Amino acid sequence: MVAGALFLALNMAPTEEMILIAYKMTAVHAVALVLASLAIMHAVVYLVGFAGQEEQGRPVTAFVHYTLAGYGLVLLTALYVLWVFGRTDGHGLAETVDAMVVLGFPGALGAAAARLLV
Repeated sequence: MVAGALFLALNMAPTEEMILIAYKMTAVHAVALVLASLAIMHAVVYLVGFAGQEEQGRPVTAFVHYTLAGYGLVLLTALYVLWVFGRTDGHGLAETVDAMVVLGFPGALGAAAARLLV
């Protein structure tokens, strides 16, 4: 999942759009983006319906064990990538978290795609 998140996050973190979107977001936007990221991440993996999926038939358990844990990895990956490109320098905690959430959206898509491939 980290490799998939890195694949998309490394392409988007150096752009100014990630910081601009994070700057213009409100708290409601950030929560909505987190929920959308979690929903898309879970839907991509578990609605495809590949045979042999873990926790088949128990979506709540799968959500807690795989999707929430995977999203945590995505956010840590987003923080690392933002730090590598110097996007955390001079920003407070709230601005950094907003940037992590914004970069976490494409990272969640990459992590979900990586789960399907592995």
